[in-house]
Amino acid sequence: MPAALRLPARSGAGAVPGAGVTTVRPLPQDPEWLWDFFMTHDLLLAPLHAAWAARRHGVGEDIAPARPPGLENLTGLDAPAALDAWARVHHALPPALRCRALLHDERAVPTRRGPLRAPDGRPLIPLHAVTVAEDDPRALGRVRRAVRAGARAMPSLVVTRRPDGSADVHGVASPGDYRGTVERTVAVLSLAADDDTDVLTEALAQATTTSRTDLSEVQYAAYRRFADRLAAAAMTGRSGGDRALFRSRY
Repeated sequence: MPAALRLPARSGAGAVPGAGVTTVRPLPQDPEWLWDFFMTHDLLLAPLHAAWAARRHGVGEDIAPARPPGLENLTGLDAPAALDAWARVHHALPPALRCRALLHDERAVPTRRGPLRAPDGRPLIPLHAVTVAEDDPRALGRVRRAVRAGARAMPSLVVTRRPDGSADVHGVASPGDYRGTVERTVAVLSLAADDDTDVLTEALAQATTTSRTDLSEVQYAAYRRFADRLAAAAMTGRSGGDRALFRSRY
């Protein structure tokens, strides 16, 4: 598929007002990755912004919302810019990805009633073509850098030496507690466009006009290669077994 197919998505003309260059990214209707995406907001960005906003408006430390545990001394993170970037990505998602029901219903199966089918008719975990301003994954990437730096400066394990030479090791809240969630969120949002995403974007455009989309052999091969990259990104920081299990569902 010619690379020119990416140009309308990258032009930014009218896609996201004021956002500059945009890219169409296939994002999975997968509860495991969506959990990390939403927890990046719920555990990190939203409470950090609430704490920042309260202090900016003169609320006293005794009544202002607390910063998230372990992030009290985090530096290099622009709380409003980070939250705005996450919110724009969330707004760009289709309803199927914005709905949190998939995260909490253990009986929910992403492939159920999904439109995407392998050439043999097997249902596939749906992908959705989402137009994202390139500035937003970059802004979330700055969050990732701040959390990485904080995790190095403030480790989650503290060693206390006793007079007799023995030592106690105990855990404390640290930026490292958030690192995996942020890493996986940003890694998926930052997957580079390539020929496979071009092929998938075209197939997904057809899926918006029909209740079922049967991938051709070429499209399915692109889906499988993309799933390899997706599994590596969505399981960043986890074991090879976790990655293999994630990949096996695609």
